[in-house]
Parts: sequence; C-alpha cells; structure tokens
Amino acid sequence: MSAGKRHSHCFICIVLFIFIVIINTTSSFAHHGGVSTAFGPGAPIETASPLALGKGNFLLYEKFEYVPFEHKDHAEPENIDTFTFLNTLVGYGFTDALSVYAILPVAIKEQDSLGTSSGLGDLGFIFQYGFKYGERDGIRGLYGYGPEDSYGAEYSTDDLKMALQSGFTVPTGETSNRDNKGNIFDMGMQPGFDAPTFLFGFVASKMIFPHFTLTGDTSLTTFTEHNDGKPGNEIRFNVAGGYEIYEKKNGFLSRLDIIAESNVLHLTKDQDEENETDDATGGTILYLSPGLRATFGKHVSIGMLIKLTTWEDLNNESEQQGAEGLEEYRAIVTCSISF
Repeated sequence: MSAGKRHSHCFICIVLFIFIVIINTTSSFAHHGGVSTAFGPGAPIETASPLALGKGNFLLYEKFEYVPFEHKDHAEPENIDTFTFLNTLVGYGFTDALSVYAILPVAIKEQDSLGTSSGLGDLGFIFQYGFKYGERDGIRGLYGYGPEDSYGAEYSTDDLKMALQSGFTVPTGETSNRDNKGNIFDMGMQPGFDAPTFLFGFVASKMIFPHFTLTGDTSLTTFTEHNDGKPGNEIRFNVAGGYEIYEKKNGFLSRLDIIAESNVLHLTKDQDEENETDDATGGTILYLSPGLRATFGKHVSIGMLIKLTTWEDLNNESEQQGAEGLEEYRAIVTCSISF
C-alpha cells in the first residue's frame, strides 16, 4: 500500500472518531442492560460491530450480564443488591448490507428486604445498514457492503467498515411487580419501561495493523414519558481494541482475541409523574473493560468481559444507590451462532 493511501485511511479514521466525540458532547442520556451487535471473529463485546450478517444469514445471540451494586448506609435497609440481565437476540440479513435484529430481554432485580422483581423486558428491534470506505474495481470510495463483508468473511480486512443503526422498543415488559410488602416496585426495579424507547447510532471499525482492529461506536437512546414519569436519556461512547493472539483455521478453537474496551455512559436526570427532575439521578461514568473472544469453527463465538468503574461524576452521588457508576463490577458473557 502506498504512503498516500495509508495517510488517506488514517485521515478518514480520525475524522470519523472526532465525529463520534462531537455527537457525544452535544447530546444527552438512562439505565438497563443493553445489547450490542458485536459478534463473530475479532469483534468487541460491549462496543457494537459494523460487521453484517450477509444476505439470507441468521444469527442467534445470547448475552448474560450480572451486576452487584455497592451498598450505602443512606439506602439501608432497602439497598438494591443485584441486577441480572438475559438478552436473547435473533438477527437476519435481508441484504448483504442490511441486518435486522429482534431482542427479547429478561431482567432479575433484587432489593434487600423488598425481594425480587423479575420478568420479561420490552421487546426491541435494531436495524443496521453497513457501508465501507475501500477499493472496488481499482477505484477507492464509499460502497455498500457486499458478500465479502459478512460474518463468514475475514473480519480484519483493510477497508474502513461503518454502519448506521436505528431501533426502538415496544412496551411489552412487566411493570407491575410487587415487593414483599405488597407495594409496586419503583420503575427502576421493573423489568419493563412502560413506554417506547428509540435508538440512533453509528459504528466504525478499521484494522490498524495486522492482527489489531480498532472499533468505535456511539449511540443515543431516548425514553418517552409514561404514567410514572420519564427515565433520563442515555448516550454511549465506546472504543475497543481487539488483538488476535491465536489462529488455527481448521482447529476446534479457530481464533482467540484479547479485547480491551473503554465504555463511556452519560445519563440525564429522571423525571417524575409531575415532570419534576430527580436531582439524585444521572451522571457520567467511564468503564475500562478487559475481555476475551473465542471463535470455534466459522460460526460460533463466545465473548467474556468485565466492566470496571474507573471514573464517575454522578449528580448528588451521596444520595444515589443501585445506579450506573456504583456497581462493584459488571460481568458479561455472550454467545453467538450464525447459520
């Protein structure tokens, strides 16, 4: 590759990631376990991947997330103890560029002295359209994805891969669970949100040098009002590096990648049923997240990640408990199968 082309690639990458940062500093965001469209060899885990399923291909994806929270004296004897999320995702490639995903979440939320709130969450849908900056017929430019950009192709290619995302949820989840005293749990303890949400996002990925791929995504999730108020909106900004440490194409374990992610979450304040702001909600959190991704054969992938709160700036932190930024850790395991 010529020096001019290398410089062009670097410039495009820098522009895209500056664009991501600008979006995140001019928007604002809420709370629950999410699902990223990260699957396949070398893909990150929390950070979304622009990789497409490919026309006619299906994806089955399961994400397990366990979250124990720090206990605070001011919240005794009703500290929120743990959240457990199970998210089942089914994807289909309508074209080589357009992938559509349906998500069925399950939440188990435990609160000291008040018991457990569990059940189905809100049914969700994500639409992802992939395109790239690369070379076709000797001409460099922007192109929609082709068969070479699907799950079954090599993930670490020279092209700058990108994707636009949009999605929404339908309020089908449980919102009337009761605690041990017979009272309805607060909305933050319910599996569902009782109102639709909307997602908009952008993803980019580029092989920086052999065996190392850099991926970044940004997304804005907006929550709508329901009878009990409105959760704060959320913005996520993720950057992940994946380094391939092992490859054996015909082996049982065909590939092993070390994953390192930086996950930024910003939450705006919740509002109650009278549209008054809850000043003890929201803030900004930085997680640093080490992980591994193992690929078995061509179509099975398992990811493992630990998210560690590294820095937080929470609104009235001394009054918060059981919120993002106050976790002991977040343990995540994902499994994806393509066919």
